[in-house]
Amino acid sequence: MMASEDRNESETDISNDKWVKENFLDLVQKYPREWIAVMDQRVIFSGITEGITESGAREIAGEREFSTYFIPETPSETDVSYARH
Repeated sequence: MMASEDRNESETDISNDKWVKENFLDLVQKYPREWIAVMDQRVIFSGITEGITESGAREIAGEREFSTYFIPETPSETDVSYARH
């Protein structure tokens, strides 16, 4: 389960959450112990900290909405951290 803030999730957030869940094993293999930014069901940026990832993703996304997730090195979905932007 992903931790979320006490705000209503947008359609974009829900879509990104679903995509991350469906592709979780691949993400663990490609981005272990990294933060990823997801927009339109694809990874647009990855980095070793949430701040680096958010900054890089903002340059790519501009004003468009994206979500960030921490991908653990093991395939346990309960370890994923999540934030909306």
